[in-house]
Amino acid sequence: MLRFRKAKSDAVTGFLGAQTEFTGKLSFEGIVHLDGHFRGEIISRGTLVIGSESVVEAEIHSNSLKISGEVRGDITATEKIELFPPAKVYGNIRTPSLIIEEGVIFEGVCSMSSFQPEMPELERKESELPIDDEEPEDGISAQAWPMGYDQNDNLTGDDPDNETLHKHDR
Repeated sequence: MLRFRKAKSDAVTGFLGAQTEFTGKLSFEGIVHLDGHFRGEIISRGTLVIGSESVVEAEIHSNSLKISGEVRGDITATEKIELFPPAKVYGNIRTPSLIIEEGVIFEGVCSMSSFQPEMPELERKESELPIDDEEPEDGISAQAWPMGYDQNDNLTGDDPDNETLHKHDR
């Protein structure tokens, strides 16, 4: 007799019960089921299941989402999002595949495309952490320079012998 078993990857790896409240950043791989109240940020390399009694106020990045509860915040999924009644979603959705069943409330903008949206890292490795002795590098925004700036321009005007004129003086 042949027997079939669910793959270990189908097992729920985390659970937040109905009478719980959590605030912070949740990062995980595998399948996590939320039935409680969550506020913060969620980054998943697996499936997030939001139960019908859940209230989630978070920015969510996941491979796959199954939502039956209330979500307030922007949602990005690399594979698909499924909305089941009595789900209420208030926020923008980015995913290549979206399923919305009758009875769901969705208020926001949905963007669907076949490309894989970028996913934030789950955690930083020790080699990537900044060393306290290092001084931070200064960066310059592209918007810091005036319109029409050329590297050869003299912006300070401190050098009277410099014959280079500002573009706006030409």
